[in-house]
Amino acid sequence: MSKIRGYLRHIVRVEQSVCCLLLVTMLAVCFAAVILRYAFGKPLVWSEEVILTLLIWFGFLCISIGAFGDTHIAIEGAYNLFPPVLRRFCDLLRHVLLMVFGGMMVYFGWQVFHINLLKRLPATHWPQGIQYFPIVFGGLLTAVYSAVNLIECLSGKRERKEGSES
Repeated sequence: MSKIRGYLRHIVRVEQSVCCLLLVTMLAVCFAAVILRYAFGKPLVWSEEVILTLLIWFGFLCISIGAFGDTHIAIEGAYNLFPPVLRRFCDLLRHVLLMVFGGMMVYFGWQVFHINLLKRLPATHWPQGIQYFPIVFGGLLTAVYSAVNLIECLSGKRERKEGSES
């Protein structure tokens, strides 16, 4: 399982790099749009669509990164008061729920993506499905990462650690 986690860690590093690139691109487009609008009176009509699309991709990639590192928010105060058996049950339940949630994102996201694939965004004329595919992609990665976390939790090789990214 550690070999699989090693391969997945490489995917997460690529995701993190893509997220950094998306943030820089969003910042650059937003900065250019503001400067061109207010300094030169020539707004970029496509800037909002591009920023929104990049933000959607960024958000769903970050969900999967959080699932890999098991760093999604939890109620630590109450969790730490539980006995070890109940904590283990909560860990298993969390991984199962995240895996199911990821699977539902893939299933329903694919339907919405397929419906919107032939529609066009008004300013960029990109397929509108580009804004819905991150649901499918992020859901798939979330489900895979959660399944690996669940298997490791069941085998006893993984304990929840504060702020850890295995």
